[in-house]
Amino acid sequence: MSATMTLLSTVIELAQDSSDADYYDDAGRIIGSPAAGPKPENPGDRGGYAQLLTAFMIFAGLTFIAVRIWRETVKARHARGA
Repeated sequence: MSATMTLLSTVIELAQDSSDADYYDDAGRIIGSPAAGPKPENPGDRGGYAQLLTAFMIFAGLTFIAVRIWRETVKARHARGA
């Protein structure tokens, strides 16, 4: 029983001594704060310009494909109705 109490008191002390502000801001939340973590230093880091450029290129490509499909369906409707 005393080993359990010692372990429990150690855990409580460690939790109280924590000086990590992000830990307390995110306590009890499933999704962490969007401002948590280091700022990107290299292009490939999370939130760096390479990641943002990749996301933009994927979005632009999907938009291009959707517009092409939409235009072809409009052409097909006009050809069928004419």
